[in-house]
Amino acid sequence: MLELNSRFLIGSYKKAVEVESRTGNNPLEELLSVMFDSNMIDGILSSRIEGEFSVPFLVVKGDRVEVPSLNRFFGSVALLKKAIQKYRLSRIAVVAPSCAIDGLNKTQYYGIGCNWVKTAVALKVGILCTGSLTGKALTAEVLHLTGKEKRIKRFFYDGGLFYQTEEGELIPVNLSVHHHYINAACRYCLNLSAKGTDITYFPLKEENRAVFIVRSERGWRVVASVQKERPELFRFRRLKKEDLEGIVSLLREKALLNIDDILERVELGLPVPKWNDNKLRKFYRIWNAVEDYNFEEEVF
Repeated sequence: MLELNSRFLIGSYKKAVEVESRTGNNPLEELLSVMFDSNMIDGILSSRIEGEFSVPFLVVKGDRVEVPSLNRFFGSVALLKKAIQKYRLSRIAVVAPSCAIDGLNKTQYYGIGCNWVKTAVALKVGILCTGSLTGKALTAEVLHLTGKEKRIKRFFYDGGLFYQTEEGELIPVNLSVHHHYINAACRYCLNLSAKGTDITYFPLKEENRAVFIVRSERGWRVVASVQKERPELFRFRRLKKEDLEGIVSLLREKALLNIDDILERVELGLPVPKWNDNKLRKFYRIWNAVEDYNFEEEVF
């Protein structure tokens, strides 16, 4: 049977580092700003909150660099074609959860529009995600957790999932409760740590600290170049495997909730969002196997 260990939940990576921004800003925003200033990128595709909605957002040089502060990610790569064909951008950084990155990878490597996408993406930053919510779902979840309506400023991970209100109150999030409020398709995702990216990012309790799980040569080259370009901006601390045990436990708990939902729908003969028959067969083969598998080739 498939063992839900760090090899499956986080995947392979080169190094994991804790990054502290000495300016007090979000480390990922600082990194992307330095990349803009050094002409390493000419655009950023991500999403941002506008009122009650999360909308795709294209950042070009001169705009304020911002990354999502709430786990509300929708349509992050919807502006990709416009960025390439209208604005003629050729070095784009994409900041999105695994669902958007998986779609981008298929576009790049499986021939769907790869003639104009393949060489235009300079960096893929995957946001570690335990499930995305709409604005109303987030309000309802917080009401369930606290009994009161509160305005949430950001989410972060500190051995578990937490919300921080605009007043600074920290709310621990029960994953079983969270599971019932997230977007339906998020309940069937097993790529929670954004495998298939250059860097997996997740924020920590202090707003100027985050973890970068560097997966590719390109990702490591970017981190090294930014550190060399502006060494006064960042403090890096290399993490050991045991330092990631808290996030691995969190991902394991969430993955088990998702697997329960997948198996229940399969046994009832119901369709599973994001899954086709071939994908389900591969999952069942691994879930029930006694052999060793290369999980990196089986991204669910």
